[in-house]
Amino acid sequence: MFPAAPNAAGTLVFLQGTGGPDPVPAETIRWMLAQDPVLEGYSVLDVTWAAGAAPDVSVVPALPPRYQPVTPSGPMELDAAERGLALAGLDLVTAPPLHRPPQASADGIQTGENSGDSAAPREDDPAAFEAEEENLLGSSLQRLTLNLVTDVAIRRRVPLTEAASDFSRSIIYYLRHGAEARTAITHALRMANQDGPVILFGHSLGGVAALDVVTAPGWEAEGVRVDLLVTAGSQSPWLYLLGGLAHLAPGGQGTLPAPWLNFWDERDLLSFCSERVFAGHGGRITDEEVTSGEPFPGSHSAYFANPDVYRAIRRELETSQQG
Repeated sequence: MFPAAPNAAGTLVFLQGTGGPDPVPAETIRWMLAQDPVLEGYSVLDVTWAAGAAPDVSVVPALPPRYQPVTPSGPMELDAAERGLALAGLDLVTAPPLHRPPQASADGIQTGENSGDSAAPREDDPAAFEAEEENLLGSSLQRLTLNLVTDVAIRRRVPLTEAASDFSRSIIYYLRHGAEARTAITHALRMANQDGPVILFGHSLGGVAALDVVTAPGWEAEGVRVDLLVTAGSQSPWLYLLGGLAHLAPGGQGTLPAPWLNFWDERDLLSFCSERVFAGHGGRITDEEVTSGEPFPGSHSAYFANPDVYRAIRRELETSQQG
């Protein structure tokens, strides 16, 4: 780690997550940095680390015959009935079928599906009949809702599948060509101003790549520096526990060479916490919760315009300089 020159302008090296190249996150970061009196001099280097990913191609040829020939696959809005279905049926889709617990009849004999009696409920036991009716109603409603949601998904299969493909292209590229991606990131870090602080900021899968870069054995010998690792909406703690990172694994070696600030949002279902997971690998790790108020998946990309993110970055930089 090289000492930064006093009051030198720093560089934020940004790694986008999944999806095709998008200039909006980096532009938003530049604008937000400009509003902060301490960070306003920072430059933002937007790294296209997944440039070798598969091109944006139509998935229609791989779909069943009913979707041929190619149909328009632009954004499609759900109609009012489908939106209502999605909201009203969410709990039924995810919940297990409703089953009432067995109850004892007046003579002490249990009734219900777990009582060991495969016969129908006794006619003189109203509670057993009521429980059976509720079980049938709950299962029927769940099946009806699942069928309706499946029908909606079939009608929307082309845009849904193409959206999933766009999301997956960078993931597939990183799984197959992770070393090439990390080389591109290291090259970008060499281009950063070495006289000021260097922040490596990775979003989502970009946060996984960032962590893999700074935990590679001997990475500092490459002539680069990172004063602060920042991740937002990152799956690196989850992948670590599954043994999916390039250089760190549970029970293995490896250290974190720079302070790590990890942002997560309760409403971002793709964000995870790092402090407990990576506690055995040294370094200062801070999980910082932010709240966007946005529903998922909008919450996954809401970090860039959140002022709390930049206030926390500024505090972490000041803490590092004092240390």
